[in-house]
Amino acid sequence: MKKDKILKMLSIAGSDNTCGAGIQADVKTCQALKAYCLTCITTITSQNSKRVFKIYELPKTYIKSQINSIMMDYEIDCIKIGLIGSVSQAKTIYQILRMFDSKVPVVVDPIFKSSTNKKFNNSKNYLLIYKTIAKISPVFTPNLNEAKILSEIKYNRKLSTEEIIKEFIQKFKAKVVITDGGQKLNQCEDFFVDKGPVEKFASNKILSKNTHGSGCTFSSALAVNLAKGFSLKKSVELSKDLTRKFILNAPKFNLKYGPVGHWL
Repeated sequence: MKKDKILKMLSIAGSDNTCGAGIQADVKTCQALKAYCLTCITTITSQNSKRVFKIYELPKTYIKSQINSIMMDYEIDCIKIGLIGSVSQAKTIYQILRMFDSKVPVVVDPIFKSSTNKKFNNSKNYLLIYKTIAKISPVFTPNLNEAKILSEIKYNRKLSTEEIIKEFIQKFKAKVVITDGGQKLNQCEDFFVDKGPVEKFASNKILSKNTHGSGCTFSSALAVNLAKGFSLKKSVELSKDLTRKFILNAPKFNLKYGPVGHWL
């Protein structure tokens, strides 16, 4: 990568009117990393720190038009996919992205529900959405619950995070980073496979109410760092470190569930 090149990330995700997560968090993350964020909005939400009030899924023709219009002007260096509203949207996204160069890193944050517990899809459609997206060989960044749902692991099965990762890879034939997948209450452990056995990065948990957008931040940073040419292991390390800094620098809005701060 040329030293003076500005990386361009395409974010395909939902809009959060509070700017804590979604497209808005992706834009802010790219700015912090001196990359440029191009956007395709999949859903419009009205939400706050307490709940998601309304969700509007954009028709697939708008998804197609947004991405195609961007591609007419820009060469994309990496792609981040967040909230997908339906199986129909997923099929449209797949049809377009399968035409991209396979060297362009794609990171998928498979959002099942909001942190305020609003489900965006039922389990059946959720699985179909990401089985479709898995065909473009992305890196998935589910949390532990999302990884279990996607791997169709029944809740009465007691598996370690390492075993869950292996089942996920076998099912989706894609790389995966399970965020905060550990059992230690005082540590945040991210599990992944780069080349060989399951590895993990552990760090002390930050006691903070201001974590809204941390998942979006991590996945966007991961896409940019992979585009910079870093290995998956180094990209996970850098992205995790950046997310921690954003949580530590979160604005104090006195909310029960506030946003992270996207500045260093």
